[in-house]
Amino acid sequence: MDAEPDKRGTSRVLVAAAVLLGLYQVVSMALYFWTYKPTGDTPLFSDFYAFWSFGRFLETMPAARIYDFKLLESFQHALLPGFHSFYPCAYPPTLLLFLKPLGMLGYLPAYLVWTVLGLGGFILAVGATAERSLLPWLAVLAPTTVLTIIFGQNGLITAALLIGALRIMERRPLLAGVLLGLLSCKPQLFVLLPLVLLAGRRWRTLFATGGTVLALVAASLVAFGLPAWLAWIKALPRFSRTIEAEWSSLGWKMPTVSAALRSAGASHTVLSVAQLTIAGAVTVILLALFHRGRKEAAPSSLDSAALQVGVFLTTPYAFVYDMPMVSAAAVMLAAARMAPGQAWRPGERILTITGFCLPMFIFSGVFNGIPLGPLILIPLFALLVRAAWTERTTPRTAP
Repeated sequence: MDAEPDKRGTSRVLVAAAVLLGLYQVVSMALYFWTYKPTGDTPLFSDFYAFWSFGRFLETMPAARIYDFKLLESFQHALLPGFHSFYPCAYPPTLLLFLKPLGMLGYLPAYLVWTVLGLGGFILAVGATAERSLLPWLAVLAPTTVLTIIFGQNGLITAALLIGALRIMERRPLLAGVLLGLLSCKPQLFVLLPLVLLAGRRWRTLFATGGTVLALVAASLVAFGLPAWLAWIKALPRFSRTIEAEWSSLGWKMPTVSAALRSAGASHTVLSVAQLTIAGAVTVILLALFHRGRKEAAPSSLDSAALQVGVFLTTPYAFVYDMPMVSAAAVMLAAARMAPGQAWRPGERILTITGFCLPMFIFSGVFNGIPLGPLILIPLFALLVRAAWTERTTPRTAP
């Protein structure tokens, strides 16, 4: 008797949440354009200028020279008169394969292609479901989505690749491997994935992932030559020093363990040990989780959610606009708890909401000096692992 009223009440909550989040997206974009001052030093959709300038650079210069920071800085200044900042290229030559075509377009057309690919892929990954529910679409309306669009960053693309691959892994294991292989263009988000596939004995997906990575490397060698790879490897320490030099403007956007410790004044040794410890623990936990479920039909949504947050925790370099995968993980937990026969456990609601809204909290400026990232993401990861493990070990009852 109570099931139908409960269902109607849940639907009202979801509709209200969708409306509020949609308004947040619209207001955020409106405020951005209202306050934007078209000066050369702050390009429209600022971070996208980096990707576009990399593509333009490759039209006239050898790829290996893009890792010459002084040369790239001069090029970016000449490309946009009045621009005095600098966007170093820390991406491997495999990503340059995809950025070069962007450089052939004008700035706004290239941005439009970039955004449509990212947002469209993300919608397909999280929203294309047989269930007629608003819940998956809350991930699309999450605060981190509009931040990623405003900055012109790649967080929607990386989230679409990871979530999409996990979602289709059972039905299309080879295609899932291709998607994961493409994610290797952002190595800090990729390094954990082959280990998880190995633990879960996902051999076909692992094979396709490795084949895709090898194909990308081979294509980049043909297109740019070995010097580009050697220059990239040589440039990585300089990129770390650049992050250190610009910490005051970058650090507060990084909700990672390393960023929290760095902001607290921890030494490089303490920071490195802590990051390695967290990354090692997260890796072991995820390997155990996916190994436990190796005989299941496919990774469950809770398995995927745990991996999405775990991938984020293992890297020292991640920003708020890399967090669409984290917001989607929070929505996956909500979907699991709102399914028939399920119920929220103590503390789950608040962690789900705070994890979902974390980018908004960070950009509000209210919590400056508080390491919100680790304080929320580590408990959220533990909660997701517990939920996924319980789902694995709880016997299914006959309908």
